[in-house]
This record gives sequence, structure tokens and C-alpha cells, in this order.
Amino acid sequence: MKIISVTKDFIAHTLHTDTKKEVYECLKKNMFHFISQGIFDEAGNLKKTELLARLESVDGKTLFPSTFCPIIEANGLDNIFDQLVVDKAFEQIFYRKPSIPCSINVNPSTLNASFIQEVDRLYDFYLINPSQIIFEVLETEKIDDYDSFNKTLFELRKRGYKIAVDDFHPLGNHNALCIENLVEIDTVKIDGEYMKGLYNKTNTEWTVSDFLKNIENIKAKHPGIDIVVEKIEDEGMFLFFRNLLAHSHVENVSFQ
Repeated sequence: MKIISVTKDFIAHTLHTDTKKEVYECLKKNMFHFISQGIFDEAGNLKKTELLARLESVDGKTLFPSTFCPIIEANGLDNIFDQLVVDKAFEQIFYRKPSIPCSINVNPSTLNASFIQEVDRLYDFYLINPSQIIFEVLETEKIDDYDSFNKTLFELRKRGYKIAVDDFHPLGNHNALCIENLVEIDTVKIDGEYMKGLYNKTNTEWTVSDFLKNIENIKAKHPGIDIVVEKIEDEGMFLFFRNLLAHSHVENVSFQ
């Protein structure tokens, strides 16, 4: 397998605090693992799983995204980290052979021609069925050229991979990505904090009618698209949104 070196990039941009050194060592030695978070259908059956990366420090401590993501972002290593994660995800899927599709988080700027070449290399090495993999586009960056971005997504979907948009907020002014400009997507995951606020009625600006209207708009723009409601914390929240969406005849809904 190709080894991706982050040493030069990291040293060039990083102050040597203890936490940053820990993150550097994790990346340098490829010390991270995945935790799996299930995505369930309306009947509660496991449908997909999301692979979430966690770094492992040399002393065995787990570093969570709230610790390592700001360091990675501040040093411009988002794309390098994405590629490390994708490499390891292909490896894990190859050895564990899950029976359901697995989603992998990537930043929008990672999705370019070089990324496709790397994915093709991984496919040639592992021969994993592309339908087993969902590339989940993070709501982290604005896209300047949607034509080029959609072409990249098209190439991935042409190969059999699926595309999801993560943390989409039904109120458009909260989003970095403009979903109306995305034409090559299979799934939209609704922002979990929004769903929690809607369920707990903690924000008067967020109403059920607005939520349903925006879901209808997404479905109109992308017929047949899957909708995933994130951060379902208990059975009451699951039943509330399941019944609400079923009553409104919204199809292809999952819960995470």
C-alpha cells in the first residue's frame, strides 16, 4: 500500500504543543480506528453504518474530533487526513466484509480528480464492490465551481459509489453547500442539532411545517433521494419523526 507522509506538511505549519504533537504522531503512524454508527429504517432494521474516525495516542488515549479536527484544519491537512481515512476504510471493509454499505466522511475540497485516481487505486488493490461504500460530503466548505464538483461526483457514482450530504440544515442560510446546485447525490442527512431543536422546541424559528416544506423541496429537486434524520436520541424522538414523515408521505427515510 502507498504510505501518505504528513511529516513535512505538519512540521512546516505546527507549533509543538503537547496536543498537536499527539495528533502529529497519530497521523504519522496511522494510529486511528473507526467506531460504527448505525443507520436504521422505519422498522428499526439496520440499513447502513457510518465509519467515524478516532485517533489513538501513543499512551492509548482516544482523541475525539473536537480535539483533532481543529488542529488538522488549522494546518491545512484536511485532504491528507481524508485520504488516510479512506485508505483505512477500504482496508477495514476488505477484511471485515460487512453485509451493509458503509459511509466515509470527506471534505468537499478532497473530492477532485486526484481523489478519483486514489479511489481507483484502492479498488484495484482491494476489489471491493463500490456499492458497499458511500462518500459522505461534509458541510465544512463552500464550493466555488459546482460544475467541476458535480463532474467528480458523477465519476464516483458512475463507478458504483454512492454520495451523501452530511449535516444539511433545512434552513438554507445555515449551509455551506447549496443543495439545489448538487445534481449527483443519493442521500441527504438532516443536521442532528436542528432535529434535536425541532423535537425539543428549543428554537421558535424552527417549525414542523417549515421542516416538512423543506423536505418536500429536497424531494422535488432530487426525486427518489434518501433522507436520514440524524441524532435520534431515544424511542420517543424516533417515533415522533417516523410518524410525522410517514403521515406526510415522505418515502425513503432512515434514522441515525
